[in-house]
Amino acid sequence: MKRLLVLLSFLYLCQVAKSQSGQFLFADQIPAVMVNGMVLQYPWAGGMNSPILNEIDLNGDGKMDILSFDRVGNRLTTFLNTSIGVSTSYLYSPQFMGMFPSIHDWVRTFDFDCDGDLDLFTYSNNAIGVYRNDFNIVNGLSFSLVTQQVNSLYASGIAAVFVAQVNMPALTDMDGDGDMDIVTFTNSGNFLEYHKNYSMDSSGTCNGLNFVVEPECWGRFKLSGLTNTALLNQSCSTQRMTSNGDGYDKDRHAGSVLTPIDEGCDGDIDLINGDILGENLLYLENGGTQDSALITFQDTLFPSYNQSVNMQNLPAAYYMDVDNDGIKDMIVTPFATVGEDYNNVYFYKNTGSNCANVFSYIYPRFLIDNMIDIGSASSVAFFDVDNDGKKDIIAGNDYLYNHNPQFQMSKLSYFRNTGTITNPSFELITSDWLNISNLLQFALTPTFGDIDNDGDVDLLLGNADGTLILYKNTSGAGNTPNFIFNAPQYQGIDIGNNSFPQIIDIDRDGLNDILIGERNGVLNYYRNTGTLSAPAFTLVTSSFGGVNVLATGTIAGYSAPLLFDNGSGYELLVGSESGSIFHYINIDGNLSGNFTLQDSSYQQIYEPKRVTIAMTDIDGDGKFDLLTGNSAGGFRLYTQSVSNGFASAEKGLPYFALYPNPVTDRLNIKFENAYDAIRLVEVMDVFGNKLISYYVNNNYFSFDLSMYSSGVYLVSVKVQGQQFSLPFIKK
Repeated sequence: MKRLLVLLSFLYLCQVAKSQSGQFLFADQIPAVMVNGMVLQYPWAGGMNSPILNEIDLNGDGKMDILSFDRVGNRLTTFLNTSIGVSTSYLYSPQFMGMFPSIHDWVRTFDFDCDGDLDLFTYSNNAIGVYRNDFNIVNGLSFSLVTQQVNSLYASGIAAVFVAQVNMPALTDMDGDGDMDIVTFTNSGNFLEYHKNYSMDSSGTCNGLNFVVEPECWGRFKLSGLTNTALLNQSCSTQRMTSNGDGYDKDRHAGSVLTPIDEGCDGDIDLINGDILGENLLYLENGGTQDSALITFQDTLFPSYNQSVNMQNLPAAYYMDVDNDGIKDMIVTPFATVGEDYNNVYFYKNTGSNCANVFSYIYPRFLIDNMIDIGSASSVAFFDVDNDGKKDIIAGNDYLYNHNPQFQMSKLSYFRNTGTITNPSFELITSDWLNISNLLQFALTPTFGDIDNDGDVDLLLGNADGTLILYKNTSGAGNTPNFIFNAPQYQGIDIGNNSFPQIIDIDRDGLNDILIGERNGVLNYYRNTGTLSAPAFTLVTSSFGGVNVLATGTIAGYSAPLLFDNGSGYELLVGSESGSIFHYINIDGNLSGNFTLQDSSYQQIYEPKRVTIAMTDIDGDGKFDLLTGNSAGGFRLYTQSVSNGFASAEKGLPYFALYPNPVTDRLNIKFENAYDAIRLVEVMDVFGNKLISYYVNNNYFSFDLSMYSSGVYLVSVKVQGQQFSLPFIKK
């Protein structure tokens, strides 16, 4: 029961829906994973590629937690600060993810209204959108839209503060008057534009967004346009003119991240710039005043006094205290969506002070070293590699970034199941299983099946060029597998781009066929028209079942099929570029027709983006479980470990229990600890709709649920800015 309680205590993770077999899947954080001798703290968090890290207080305890926003897939990940004293202890806390609004491209936090809560600033159609943080002690974290477009007064009139998808502005109090100003690059230009906030000047309060663009370029410098270096003492009047007078700066470009820092605490703001034009960080020292910035010094290899940043692609700096010593450190990640994908979260500890910063490089995998991450994208499969009766995990990636392109090839990672039949745990044995990188391929996607009907399981690989690669198992039935490279471009099959194969007997004639997804989002059915000992695969259709998971207005679908027998017939799951899993039925006896789309968001699982899926019974309960991969290179595990009886929260306030579970009519809630504060207790369905809501100040309460239909529901308890949730089943 303890396993169930820890597993399901997060509201966000209770992504549940009824399958054809009447079962429910829950995201499972319990199975331990060991990598390089270290047990990962949050292995199933999903990975990171291009994370933007921000400080924010998620639960109102006064400590700064971490909001990670991955630009690859617009993926949010939240971490609670569990440090005691000076330390870097964080807990993966997905229950907060659903509390954030839909954001994309980039996000920064800043307390613009001076209420003590950090608000959200994000990209919005070439402008800046703002969400106010409305945290309160009863309801906890919530946000409300302030504006979808921050405006400023230009000489020509009021217009949006222009910020591109690939530019992140500096948000800070530039002039020291108490309200938030904005410094950003001009539209595709290399000069900085300063938007002064006149809220304090006009009303004496700091909670407005009343911007006026200052006429002169901030700092009187420009980027070179060739490298991430600055040209100092520039004339602002020529920022849009060239020598031939055509009105355009020939070396202008977009792709920069500005980070404000007040070095010396002298009141004038300095900047750190990451740029698409270099692998370095550029430090720009302001030798002017609060009202008249002037960049007088630059460090083009910042921090040149320690280990300079050298990161592909477009390094971005974040100034935040991550080790809880009261001094802000520097975190550096790639801002571009293609580039460094493994050693991609540099931690520079500030060994100086907030007025005399000294950034010392510590290690390149802050946070990410405690989660499974195999590079860019993960295509997952289950297979018993060591023949011990337990399913291991084999996962391919698109590639693992390396500064030497010769070694930037797709690999297969092998995670051995070191647990038991009922309690799985995993250990990374190798990140280049079978030395697959020697194939010099990209985007390898593994699948296993007896393709030649000799009684043992073979390995078939899809890849970026749309062909298939066969590794034949020569061990024989019942023996530990021995895979030998057999054929590139297997049987001449080529579906175009990015093949996602599955070996399965589609027409149930006793011969295994091949089902292949592809970049275009459709499915290809290759029927085995050969014999038991000599398979031959013939294309039947490139639009199998009428399946197409290509989203409207997009150019890539990345269909990843999983056809399975639920005990009474075939069902089809298809992973997609969008991050949703499509669920099809009406397959048997209808192979030449169109299947019925049962659900375009199977089990409410959403893994942005490019979700891949594998299925097995990983915990020996006789029910299927799902493993998902995604574009960030991580995994998530979904199991059906739902038990009867008593359920309670493991830690924190309120410590409470639900019983009986499953329940027929009346559900009881008991708070184990005496607690004086009023608690908000709510019952919700799996879509977050509130069905029952009460304020409770005693230690026992009960709900009448007799009028509600069968299914999975949640009880949520909110108290003093914290929220705890447990699921229950209504029979």
